[in-house]
Parts: sequence; C-alpha cells; structure tokens
Amino acid sequence: MDEQQQRMAEELLFSIKKKPSFAKMLYFGMLDGKDVLPYPQIPQGEQAQASAFLKSVDAFAQQQMDADAIDRQAKIPDSVIQGLAKLGVLGATIPKEYGGLGLSHITYCKAIERISETCGATAILINAHQSIGVRALLLFGTPEQRRRWLPDLASGKKLAAFSLTEPNAGSDASAVETRAVFDPQKNVYRINGKKQWTTNGSIAQVLTVMAQTEVNTPSGKQDKVTAFLVTPDMPGFQIKAHALEKVGIRGTQTANLEFHDMEVPAENVLGPIGSGLKVCLTVLDFGRTTFGAMCTGASKLHVQRAIQHACTRFQFKRPLASFGLVKKKIALMSALTYAMDATTYMTAGFIDSHIEDFMLEAAILKVFASESLWTINYETMQIFGGRSFFTDEPFERMMRDARLNMIGEGSNEVMRAFIGAVGLRDLGMQLKGIQDAFYNISSDYKKLWGFGKSNLYRLFAKPLQVKSPLLSKEAIWLGVAVRQFGIACVRALAAYREEILEKQMVLDRLASIAIALYTTTAVLSKIDSELERAGGDKSRLEHDLASAKLYCVHAKGIVDHALKTLFKNDDREMELTSDCLTGIKQKW
Repeated sequence: MDEQQQRMAEELLFSIKKKPSFAKMLYFGMLDGKDVLPYPQIPQGEQAQASAFLKSVDAFAQQQMDADAIDRQAKIPDSVIQGLAKLGVLGATIPKEYGGLGLSHITYCKAIERISETCGATAILINAHQSIGVRALLLFGTPEQRRRWLPDLASGKKLAAFSLTEPNAGSDASAVETRAVFDPQKNVYRINGKKQWTTNGSIAQVLTVMAQTEVNTPSGKQDKVTAFLVTPDMPGFQIKAHALEKVGIRGTQTANLEFHDMEVPAENVLGPIGSGLKVCLTVLDFGRTTFGAMCTGASKLHVQRAIQHACTRFQFKRPLASFGLVKKKIALMSALTYAMDATTYMTAGFIDSHIEDFMLEAAILKVFASESLWTINYETMQIFGGRSFFTDEPFERMMRDARLNMIGEGSNEVMRAFIGAVGLRDLGMQLKGIQDAFYNISSDYKKLWGFGKSNLYRLFAKPLQVKSPLLSKEAIWLGVAVRQFGIACVRALAAYREEILEKQMVLDRLASIAIALYTTTAVLSKIDSELERAGGDKSRLEHDLASAKLYCVHAKGIVDHALKTLFKNDDREMELTSDCLTGIKQKW
C-alpha cells in the first residue's frame, strides 16, 4: 500500500471517532458482552407483522418462484419481481413515510433467507436493490432526494442499482476512472466512463454511480470519488451489455454501462462531494449482512436435504447416515449452519440497535458465511454422490450460485486482509502512543499509567457471561482465547510494526482467529437465549445444543492452529516459490 492509498484509507475508515465495536475490542484481548448479550430478537412491537410477512414470503417463494426455469432462461420474470413488490419485500426496510414497510433488518434478513432457500438469483436482485441501492439513498440522501425516489423504489415501480466496478477498479474502489466534471453554467456534472458487472444495471431506473471529481482541500485540489444518482433516460447513458452470461445467479441482469458526456444535475449528488468511497464502504456493510442471510438460507436447505438422503439411501445394506465419514459431514454442516444463522442475526441486530460501527462484524460475517456455504454445498454433493451432478437436483445450480459469494462485495482474500489490518489499527495506534511516551516520561507518565491500568485485563481471562451452566466450559474457553488473541496481536505488531500491512499471511491468520471468536460469541449468545426461553430444558433443544457445542470445538481448532503458526510457518517458502514462478520480486 503506497502513502496516498494509506492516507485515503485512514481518512475513510478512521476520520470519525466511533465507539470501538465488539470485534475491534477482541484485538485488545477484551471480551465485552454488553452488545452481544442477550441475543437480538425481532422487536416486540413488530413480531405479529413480521410473522405474517414471512409467511407470505414463504408461500410466494414456494408457489411462484421456479429457480430452475430462472436459471435456464437467465431471467427473473416480471411477475416474480412485481409479486415481491406487492408483498412489500422491495421496500421492507424503507420507512413507512416513504411507502415502505419500515421493518427491522432482522426481519428483512429472514425474508432474504427464505427466498435464498428457493432462488439465489432472486435474493441477489433484492440485495442489489434494497441492501445497497436503496440503502445509499436512505443513509446519504437529502430529504428532497428521499421524497423524490423512495416511494417508487418501495412500491417496485422502480428498481435500484449500485454501479462501482470498472475494468480497472474492483476491490480497489479508489481506482475508479469514470470522471465527473462540473459545468457551473448549466449546474450539471458531465460524466464520462465505463462500468461493468452492475447487478440490475439494465433494468434499474435509479442507479448510484461512482465517479472521480475534483475537490478543493486544504492541501490543494485533489481527485476524490463522488456518488451520483443517475437515471437511464439521461442523454449519454448507454447499456453496452444488458445481461452478461455468468456461471451462476444467471437470473440477475448483470450489465456493462458506458457514459458519454452524460449530464447529471447537481442536485443528484448523493452525500457530500468527494465522499463517494464513504458511501460505498457504508452501504456494503449492509449488503454483506444480507449476504449472510442468503448463505444461511441456502445452507439450511442443504442440511435438510442431506440428512433426509443420508437416512433413506442404503449402501452395503445400511443407511449412509450410519457411516462415520457421513456422520462427520452432517455434523459439521449442521454446526456451520447454526453458526451462520447466529452470526447473521447478531450482526443484523447491531444494525437495528443503531450501533455506529459494525464494519468488522459485517466483513467477518460475509467471509465466514460464504466459505461455510461452499463447504456445505460440497459436502451435500458428496453425500448425494452422482445424483448431485444432474440437473433434476438443485445442488449443481446452487453450487454455481454460491461461487459468487466469495467474490462479490469484496473478494474473501481482500476481506481477510481487511479484517486483520483494520482490527489491528487502533491497537497499533495505542502502542505507538505508549512508545512515544517512553521517550518523554516526565510529561507523559499519565499516559503510561493509564495504559498499564487499562491493560490489566490481558493478565486475566474473562468468560462470556452466559446464563446457562450447560455453556460454562465454552464460555470460559472463549475468554481464554480472546486473551490469547490480544497478546498475539501485540506480538505481531511488535514483530512487524508498519510492515504488518504487507504481511498478508499473518493478517490472514489473525483474521481467522477473529472470525472464529466473533462467530463463537454469536453461537453462545444464541443458544444461551434459546435455553433461557426453554426454561433450561435441554431436551427441547437437543439438536441446536449439539450443533452449538460442536461449532465451539471446531472454532477452537481454528484458533489453536492459527496461534501455533502465527510466527512458526512456511510463509517465507511460499513467497520464494511464488516469486520464482512469477518473476515478480519487487517489494510494493
């Protein structure tokens, strides 16, 4: 990362003082349970409405959505889109004053989960429309922009899209080349450029488009990305490819767009000039949370079908479910699915609680859920054997659909480096402050004393304060693991200092630990809440309790391995081999 990129990242991610999130505090070795206990639920006053809404979504998905036909024809029928609009799905989280249902993010995610069990492409269309496109307008739009656009977006008269990716700008959003030049005489921005892979791009009537603009700053004029609300009727708007052929989620209309001197009125700027990357980072947190719901829905179907098949399919005169390796598959699939569910609604609960910063939690959920679904799909296909390879079963289609999840809204490799680096940042800044204080002890003794006092928690392991004694062993382990993680983070920063940003294999291990700790917290919070509602009667929760406990064992294995290999590993050999093969030996 060069100096300009680092400065931009600092400005975007850390310019606003926010209370450190639960996941960020893990890097300090702190397990703060007040935001994760008790486990979040659908708001009390919304439960009746949510129940009726979700039942209608279930019925519609089962009766009106033919996922195989959508996949074959590479198109979601207008009747499906309008049917979802009529149910209120397209405006589920839009406030009632703008014609939406005003539902919580938890309820919205539950609806997406149910749709994903049937059709991943339809879930992606809704995600692009509401979780990203509409959410940008809700968070950054002016009152006039909201009044103008939201009612039609809530009713389904119009669809939304979010257009960021370009031929030379993918995960590096700052590399956007599309350019907007202000014309003061006409009070418009003239936009030129190309966008690719825009979901809903050829069917949306309102698109959030990112373009570079010249911005006056204290250090002079700089190019910064700005968000614009664009409509396809603007002269110069051109659809170059209406629906690109894809491996999966074939029903979505993924378009390539071009803009030729497209004049966008100044009142269509979304958010402050130059704040486009902030718009991107913020709305993608919502989209990543919805990704968790999509993966959870698909996983639940896989587990249900895999168990059914394993119990009824006989080989060597015994059911598949009686074989040890099949038992292992079913158990892990169930444990991962329980953890995906727990983590999805923990994160959605943060949104409903208006917690300021859930950036790391959303990134963790996206990586964990997408990778877990891929594992679950693989194991399901292994259990079904040859049957899974044919199109009369949904698994090959669901495999193709699931592949996008590890690329879309930030590839998992980028997200893992992001989780590791962003999590370390606040800790690194604190350690740097202490290092500076040692050189001036006379004036900074208070800082040194405060650091020592506030870091006493690293000497002790604090368990998660669950209520059920059935979970005490797991809660104690979690506290110990968080303490070990905090110490490991300090050691990593001490060993690599500023170079830690280039140590992606180290960041990946730290990310794996953070993912395991956050998901385990969600699992324990969820099962503890379920046990409390069941009056401690574990017989009513036998399956969930077994899955939750197994996931904790699984997570412990990940944490132990990552800690063991944090400094003793084969990273150097990996890099030397790669450099030899690629010929790229320059340090970037």
